[in-house]
Amino acid sequence: MRLARLEITHVRNLTRVAIDLAAGLNLFYGANGAGKTSILEAVHLLARGRSFRTHRIGSVITRGQDALWVHAQMVDERRGELAVGLHKRRDNVAEVRVNGVAERRLSSVASIVPLQVLLPDGADLVLGQPGERRRFLDWGMFHVEPSSLGVLRDYQRALRQRNVVLRGARGRAEALARDLDSWDDRIVVLAEAVDHLRRSYVEGLSAALIAQLAGLSPGLDIELRYQPGWPDGASFQKSLRESRVRDVKSGATHPGPHRADIRLRVAGHAAAETLSRGQAKVVASALRLAQSAQIAAATGRASLFLMDDVGAELDQAHNDRFFGALSEMGCQVLATGTAPVDLRRHFGGRLRMFHVEHGACRMTDGDAEVREA
Repeated sequence: MRLARLEITHVRNLTRVAIDLAAGLNLFYGANGAGKTSILEAVHLLARGRSFRTHRIGSVITRGQDALWVHAQMVDERRGELAVGLHKRRDNVAEVRVNGVAERRLSSVASIVPLQVLLPDGADLVLGQPGERRRFLDWGMFHVEPSSLGVLRDYQRALRQRNVVLRGARGRAEALARDLDSWDDRIVVLAEAVDHLRRSYVEGLSAALIAQLAGLSPGLDIELRYQPGWPDGASFQKSLRESRVRDVKSGATHPGPHRADIRLRVAGHAAAETLSRGQAKVVASALRLAQSAQIAAATGRASLFLMDDVGAELDQAHNDRFFGALSEMGCQVLATGTAPVDLRRHFGGRLRMFHVEHGACRMTDGDAEVREA
């Protein structure tokens, strides 16, 4: 999948931007605060329905305006040319259209845009909290096995309802009657379904990660394991039953897929305790590449990469290998930096540079300021 044309209206300081994009690398450069990251944010809004910078849509919409618009002409490997648009108001009401037809769910766009986002804090995928790794895991699984979205949503609904029952008991197990048993039966079935889907996906991800690391950072040996959110090897039904007293006291369900994680280990030790932040960024980048390879193999769609501050992600050698891998995989890249970067050896004519200044964006050749990656 690639974006051919992008139009942005009233996203932060981008009053009106309309640009034609290259199929390979598109680099947006300029001073801090010029609006470079807002271009990436607009694409994320279109593809995912939300910003990667804030949960408050009011701070994304240009001051004094009631709504924002993002529109793109896309070329999809499976559906051909598509026109996709998003209109979002300050009250968070959103309208999405694909080829002029309104879509009920934002996931309809997400399903055709396999997006990967690399921010300066990209190492957090390896070093940060489990929630980020779960989101990464479920995003890839959504593309490889679309039915997983419905299973995950059903599990989350059952989990919320079980927690409502737990809180209603106010710490008294005798007040639960049959309500909790009923929700336990439901949540066990869904939790096991989520676990099966995730384990299958992680098995493929692990193999893809090894392949990507071999090219990106030879010699860095990473082991990836899935931890389900309860003792590995134990049945979820038993874990849920044994946790009931604790759950009643706290008013929340402790074991389950909502506490799952991907465990990364180096030579038998936790990656978070072994890797430097720079190495963690390399591993995070390899994970993104691995997920993109999985999605391409399952769907035929190349991923779209959004990269904020190119120089902050990897050093020169890894940058070179990383962009080489992106080019070989046929991925489109929208990246920001403070100055143009010479990556023509990887992308050739599939490269465009844009100077962003005070919310305005114009295409340049960048030759006057090109520097090495």
